[in-house]
Amino acid sequence: MSDAAIARAYATALFEAADAAGTVERTGADLRAFVQALADSPALAGVVFNPQVEPSAKARVVREVMGSADRLAAGVVGVMLGKGRLTLVADVADQYERFVAQAEHVVEVQVTTAVPVDDGVERLISDRVRRSTGGEPRLTMRVDPDILGGLVLRVDDLLVDGSLRSRLQQLDGRLRTADVRGGNT
Repeated sequence: MSDAAIARAYATALFEAADAAGTVERTGADLRAFVQALADSPALAGVVFNPQVEPSAKARVVREVMGSADRLAAGVVGVMLGKGRLTLVADVADQYERFVAQAEHVVEVQVTTAVPVDDGVERLISDRVRRSTGGEPRLTMRVDPDILGGLVLRVDDLLVDGSLRSRLQQLDGRLRTADVRGGNT
């Protein structure tokens, strides 16, 4: 089983348990806080990911860090530590957040433009995505001058490339394969 599949399995179980317990928000926040603590503290990461540190010592450190955290978040971290899967905890948190977004009908949209756009354009993009998907769009804006103009949208696994660069590349391809003959007429 791939790491992505394992992370998805942990996230699925965690989300279903948190949903049943009515603690989806707190569980996710506490799991994300643990992931952030690992990222912010090389000393913590050095202990929990060090194969030379005794498992019981790692478990004590994790229990202390999780402290008053949600019992489900603490439980999944403890199980992952015991199974040697704690390196996947950030992936589990990411997948958990995707499950929460799906349950709330939130659509993650990455928007790339050649230049910064104003709030009116962002609202227009949000409105069109909302009408197309029926979900509530959450835009992540990015500027990439290399696209020259237009925009590129990524909505979940769908990529809509309306960039000038893409259109020029398509035109170039058609011109290269076109049967163009010069001659006298």
